[in-house]
Amino acid sequence: MKNARYLHGRERRKAGRSAPGMARLGILLGVVAAAGCAVGPQLGAPAVPTPKTYNAHPINLHGAQQRVQWTTQEAQAWWSLFRSTPLNDYIRQAMRANPDVQAARAALARERSLIAVAQGGLLPSVGAGAGVGRGRAQRTGANGGASYRIPGNLYSLLLGTIDVHYNPDVFGRQADLVHAARAQAAVSRARLHQSEVFLAAAVSRAVISGAAAQAQLHAAQRIAAADARLLHLLRQEYQLGYQNLQSVDQQEAITAAAQARIAPLQADVAAARHGLAALLGQSPDADLSMPTLASLQLPASLPTTLPSALAEQRPDIQAATAELQVAAAQADVATADLYPQFNITADIGKAAMTGEMFFNPISTLWSLGAGIAAPIYNGGALHAQRRAALDQYKVVSDRYRGTVLNAFREVADALRALQGADAAYQHHLVAQKAAGAALHLAEARYRDGATDYATVLNAEIAYQQDTVAAISARSQRYLDSVALFVALGDGWRPDANAATATDAKTHSTVENAQGAPA
Repeated sequence: MKNARYLHGRERRKAGRSAPGMARLGILLGVVAAAGCAVGPQLGAPAVPTPKTYNAHPINLHGAQQRVQWTTQEAQAWWSLFRSTPLNDYIRQAMRANPDVQAARAALARERSLIAVAQGGLLPSVGAGAGVGRGRAQRTGANGGASYRIPGNLYSLLLGTIDVHYNPDVFGRQADLVHAARAQAAVSRARLHQSEVFLAAAVSRAVISGAAAQAQLHAAQRIAAADARLLHLLRQEYQLGYQNLQSVDQQEAITAAAQARIAPLQADVAAARHGLAALLGQSPDADLSMPTLASLQLPASLPTTLPSALAEQRPDIQAATAELQVAAAQADVATADLYPQFNITADIGKAAMTGEMFFNPISTLWSLGAGIAAPIYNGGALHAQRRAALDQYKVVSDRYRGTVLNAFREVADALRALQGADAAYQHHLVAQKAAGAALHLAEARYRDGATDYATVLNAEIAYQQDTVAAISARSQRYLDSVALFVALGDGWRPDANAATATDAKTHSTVENAQGAPA
């Protein structure tokens, strides 16, 4: 009871000073918060030389009226340029169900939550507590307790407190942590964007490769059937004495080789279907219909943005830029760690032995405190930590420069590959057209009795072989178009008048006749 009476009197004295104390706390918080300042090297992005053009030589595309165009238009949904409803449906389905994209979205949500965590450090934290206790105090005997002690009375203690803690961000350390969290979220957002671009490209490649493999498979089956018919004809002529055994053996080898090409093409079709199922978040046994190559149209317009605008749409450059901001903020945090850190605490509450006393003003207690913690000696660890953060910024800065230069290279490579594929496709078209004309001529001569059926079969085999080569060249042009879209870092939505220049305030499209910037 003696301790309880002492506590009761102490609370009464504190209660009389509670209002002025809280006022002083508010003034102190305002002064310290107003004194906040940021320290650090204030690092920025490095300068990267931007070329005026991607290639030094003209880019000329001939086939199917495909052309390279300047554009500053926002790039979206480039896969729609292939004008394939199944492709568009598959890409939309993949965007919803692909595990990698879903993981990237979850990572972005996590980083956004961490921004709120970092922002919470800029504000005071308020907590509350309550408790009840039952105990018995001891009291000593008449001689001060030297020989015996007498048990005290039982008592109850009711407690209730509200605690306020605040760490003023005087040197900007917490603000730098917020900047780092926001930059890390920007990294995740760019990586999500990159995942979506890569996913659209992967689905497009799977559909194009599967369609090309199906077309090549049908052509290979027709070649094998024609070789088998020719082999059967030669065997009959050999039995009649019109052919020698060497011709029969040669045709038998050619027929076997033609039949051997069928199984790998069947495997290619199955692999494309399995890959497409995985991209859609489904098992390999999913029943997916593969579009035909004829249902895909070659994009008539291929957008080419200026090199200076590439950084605005390439997600890897966006991610590298955000990583620079993360490294710069971490360097600022390491710098702020060299300076003192402040701490302010305030408590107000109640302590009483009865419920009636708990609500009495004399049972109020409070405390107010402020502290400062400054590093004095730590073996140079903090300075070394700051140097390590600056070195990390240098590492990220060099990676940023490499990412930008690699982006320019990928666009230039994609344009050059597209030009090479276009030239090869033109030659294969000429060969296919000539082989088709030779086949028609052989069939006409055979109907007129001017040649034998073996000549017709040979012409048909040559035509089918040139058809397979043309299919491969055509699909390569599709794949190279996809590679260009990916190198540009985004999709592209053409305007209604793609061939003409439009208002520069919205977007502009100018045909690149010379191809130098492409």
